[in-house]
Formats: sequence, structure tokens, C-alpha cells
Amino acid sequence: MSRNRLIAAAVASVVVLGAAACAAPTTPTVPTVPGGWLAAGCIDGAGTDGNAAPDLNYSGTANQAGNATISAFLVGSLFSISGNGTCSGTPVGAITIVRGADQAAADTICSSLGQGTATAFAGSPWALPADAWSCSNTIVL
Repeated sequence: MSRNRLIAAAVASVVVLGAAACAAPTTPTVPTVPGGWLAAGCIDGAGTDGNAAPDLNYSGTANQAGNATISAFLVGSLFSISGNGTCSGTPVGAITIVRGADQAAADTICSSLGQGTATAFAGSPWALPADAWSCSNTIVL
């Protein structure tokens, strides 16, 4: 398996596991901007050290394909995904965060971007607004 495919598989499995299997953070804080929705910057995966939910470096622009990158370190045979709230390392993948009033609206946005279907962030390790959704396609950088 090539190095890029190995990284893509690792990132995809972390994102899927993080979005579906983890408990909500104990002290959720939603980084918002005055009069806006979600601020640009690093969104911590609730202190999971990248094992269940990687840091997401959000661009600040909703409804744009690949607007949240996932970073990692690859040193020799060691692969470590940033999960400590710093978004450090080299971008290895991206997800798409959209803003939708409900599942149908978010699905429509994801589909229009060519990014699959939407999954709610509610109940995930990431503290995001209730109308934040992740599209199902992962982008390998």
C-alpha cells in the first residue's frame, strides 16, 4: 500500500470513528465570531489526542469543499494525527463543514459541492453549533 493511501486510510478511519463513536466533550465551547457563525481556526477534538477525533483547522467559510483540514506528523514509520487543539503538523486530509437547518438542507449542500451526504456533529467530540454538519467525502491532500 502506498504511503498516500496509508495516510488516506488512517485519516478516513479516524474521522469516521471520531464522528460516530465518541462522547460529547465535557466542557463544550463553540468558537463563534460576533454576528457570525463559526470562527476560523483550530477546532479541538475534545482532547482525544487525535485517537478518536482529530483537530480540524477550519477556514472560516462554511459550505466550501475541504474547508477543514486534518494535520499529522509522519516521522519514519510513526504517524501521529494532531489532536491536542493545536492543528499542528502537515495537512493530510480535509473534510467539508456545512451549515444547514436540518439533515435535508445539509444533504442538499453537501451534494451540490460533490461531497456526499451530511452527518451531524451533535454528539461528537467537536463542540460546534447545532446547525453544523460534516459531508461524508474526505479529501486527501
